[in-house]
Amino acid sequence: MSAANADPDVRAVTAADLDRLVELQALCFPVEGWTRGMLAEELGRPGGIFLGLGSPLVGYACAWAVLDELHLLQIAVDPSERRAGQGRVLHAALLREARRHASAGWLEVRADNPAAIAFYLRHGWQQVGRRPRYYADGTDAMLFRLDPL
Repeated sequence: MSAANADPDVRAVTAADLDRLVELQALCFPVEGWTRGMLAEELGRPGGIFLGLGSPLVGYACAWAVLDELHLLQIAVDPSERRAGQGRVLHAALLREARRHASAGWLEVRADNPAAIAFYLRHGWQQVGRRPRYYADGTDAMLFRLDPL
């Protein structure tokens, strides 16, 4: 992580955080959460941005910087820590870091997750489409874009 991060509690996630990442996945994404192997793969992905908040982690944000675009994969905050601004802090830190690599961003969010949809709308993301039956359980994804970051 670079000096672009203005929040001292936000840091790069490392392999030492893997057990907590697995816990947060189970808490935050009970449907179609990532496996331990998938999380470990994201930790080492070239072009990946994986930021965490706190020690131990209360939340994290994960994205890819591909060419000049950001693909936001997940923002997760422990349910017991929600509604206190941690998601906002992670989102802001992720965008600061992403601006070093990208000028615009994309994300998909489950159509049955109104809290996440409202979060992204509040933070300037625009809904630009819908991906029918995007998730394995048949739930649609809402496609969002942020341009510029």
